Amino acid sequence: MERLIEEIKTLILDKTNPTSIFLYGSYNTSDYLAGTSDLEIGVLREKEKDVTNKTLRHIAEKYSTGDIRIRIYSYDINGLKNGYLKTPFTKSVFIRRTILTAKTIWGEKIIENLPLPSITLLDAYREACFTTMRALSSLFSLRAGNLIEAKEMTYKACLFATLSLEFLNGNFPIGFQDIVKASITLKLTSEQENIVQQAYQLRKGKLRLSKEDMYDLVFDIINYCSQTVELRIKKELEKKGDIIVVE
Repeated sequence: MERLIEEIKTLILDKTNPTSIFLYGSYNTSDYLAGTSDLEIGVLREKEKDVTNKTLRHIAEKYSTGDIRIRIYSYDINGLKNGYLKTPFTKSVFIRRTILTAKTIWGEKIIENLPLPSITLLDAYREACFTTMRALSSLFSLRAGNLIEAKEMTYKACLFATLSLEFLNGNFPIGFQDIVKASITLKLTSEQENIVQQAYQLRKGKLRLSKEDMYDLVFDIINYCSQTVELRIKKELEKKGDIIVVE
């Protein structure tokens, strides 16, 4: 893997003009699973013309295989500093996770030294709603017969929804394993705890379900995201307003 990363880094430097290059995401945590996890590479730039996503996408496609999925994205330095990114994700949550899992592999260490954005109740609610949409997308993938994507979106929806609830306790665990460990503080019902455990086992490849059983789990997770997570955070937001929950 180190040799592959070095080859990709060399090609990025040959084709673009970055400020620095960094690895981030699960590869830098204990959660990385070969053949399941993405290898995520970030390229910091000062000007948009310095690094184009089209070029990075072609590099990622060149090196991706059935076992290794490469994801390479460019990020504007000022955008990361100020929270202005072209991303569908909740920006404060995405930026905070990116900074906390980042490791520079070329150039100045910029990403690791950026200030961590705080998380508010509104951010938590947005993230919860986004996870419900993730769960819905897993249903569409299942209906289309794309079981691999359906499984990925299913466990991500459940575990990231659980993370949204953990924001209410001031926690920001990194990685699925830590999210599951922290979930014991959430006062979930036994049924909800079982759903979280099933999602985690699905992530690790230790839970094998028939298509019909997958449908059942997907609907359970849709309900968990929309009827448990969203509603609990919404009630807190209505009661307290948009306060900071994670400093």
